[in-house]
Amino acid sequence: MLRSILFIITVGFLIGCQPVPDAEDLNRDLVVQTDYDETANFGSYSTYTLTLDTLGLISNSVKDTLILGSYARDITAKIKANMDSRGYTYVAKNQNPDLGVNAFVVYDFSIFQTISYPRYGTGYYSPYYGYYYPIVNTYLNNSGALILQLVDLKKKNSQNQFQVIWTSYIGDIVSSVDPYKKSVEAVEQAFVQSPNLKK
Repeated sequence: MLRSILFIITVGFLIGCQPVPDAEDLNRDLVVQTDYDETANFGSYSTYTLTLDTLGLISNSVKDTLILGSYARDITAKIKANMDSRGYTYVAKNQNPDLGVNAFVVYDFSIFQTISYPRYGTGYYSPYYGYYYPIVNTYLNNSGALILQLVDLKKKNSQNQFQVIWTSYIGDIVSSVDPYKKSVEAVEQAFVQSPNLKK
């Protein structure tokens, strides 16, 4: 009994002493988040459709280097391979599929500023430097995410919209050291994290 307690304490101590990963380690792999509709019966669907070789783009600037060419082909091929291996059958859009697969990149390049005014009585006026001007801080945000969705094409919600029953958020592809390879690996990981997604 004493040995078991000492073993547990030792393991806990060693786990607690793990170093915090640096930024390079965190950028090595993409973060993969998945969520699903708990009321969906994934085994009840048989067919799906997917636009191959193309990804959608939602962006506030022109950025098409990832959504065209080999990146889109590799991503959609990986999605199709996973859907097929889970027992679903690929069909054309005009063949009345049960599920629709959306794959798109959300790319955002934002510039925003904050302006702060020093308060009176705390140095707003200095006899040496005169009046202080407002302090302006400029921030840049450049991020991109690959988003996958499964949409139930057989029923609509109360707003007459098709219901999204599974979503995967993969990011940040812009900061990744190898966005092409890591995105494909992340798509695979999204399906690994979703064992309930099968026929």
